[in-house]
Amino acid sequence: MDLNHLAIFQAVAETQSFTKAAVRLGLDKSKVSRALRALETSFGAALLSRTTRMVRLTPEGQSLLSQVAPLLSGLRDVVARTPQGPGAPSGEVTLTAPPDVGRALLAPVLAGFRLRFPSVRVRVVLTYDVVDLLGEGMDLALRVGRPGSGTFVARKVMDLEAGFFAAPRYLERRGQPASPTELARHEGLWPAPPRGKRPFWTGSGQPPRAASLACSDFGFLLDVARAGGGVALLPTFLAARDVAVGALVRVLPEVALRDAPLFLVSRPGKPVPPRVQALKAYLMETLGQA
Repeated sequence: MDLNHLAIFQAVAETQSFTKAAVRLGLDKSKVSRALRALETSFGAALLSRTTRMVRLTPEGQSLLSQVAPLLSGLRDVVARTPQGPGAPSGEVTLTAPPDVGRALLAPVLAGFRLRFPSVRVRVVLTYDVVDLLGEGMDLALRVGRPGSGTFVARKVMDLEAGFFAAPRYLERRGQPASPTELARHEGLWPAPPRGKRPFWTGSGQPPRAASLACSDFGFLLDVARAGGGVALLPTFLAARDVAVGALVRVLPEVALRDAPLFLVSRPGKPVPPRVQALKAYLMETLGQA
């Protein structure tokens, strides 16, 4: 059995919610669902009883949790207490990422990385600018969208989904749009792409109307939507916590938007320092499950 699947199962069992477990672990809800399905297939029995409001353990799930919880706790203690050997990675790694990706996806992951590699220091630069890794002396970068040509190595980490979100009080005042065309009657909070970049819209590639408010910072659009300012187009990972606590509601969830790939970019050349390789592998392992 996959230990990551067991850890996800434990989080769902403790929170009694796929959504809350996803928020706790910093994962997408669909990833949590897939992990639980895989675990139930491997175990050969239903581990959870799902209703529209709550998730409960089946007898088989209760039995598994009673055995899994001490095991995972012990493993975490071992990782935290194991001294780093003389050949363990050490030193500083520099990493740049967009602010929204950094706060919502990177921050929870780096906490776990530091537990596993306490001798590695990480310096993070959050910026929407495309940093020249060689020129600025940076080791790694997380970038949304397929990188252009250049002297670097790029590996796809995951696909970032987007959706429309609004505060309940806004929807009470203006009503729920029943189709994408009805968004034209709403206050649209759209991201403003950098000059020369293709906008992140629906299948037609065009917004349903001119933005009531446009901004290049998704975090700003999130704040405006949370305050009841309109319907915002946001990455689902950024809105997940607000949806979980009821501060935002997903609007038109059936509307499929283009996924934006998230890439991990590094400088070319070998050998790669152990500290850089350790962070690269950890980011691919953890973010790749999101």
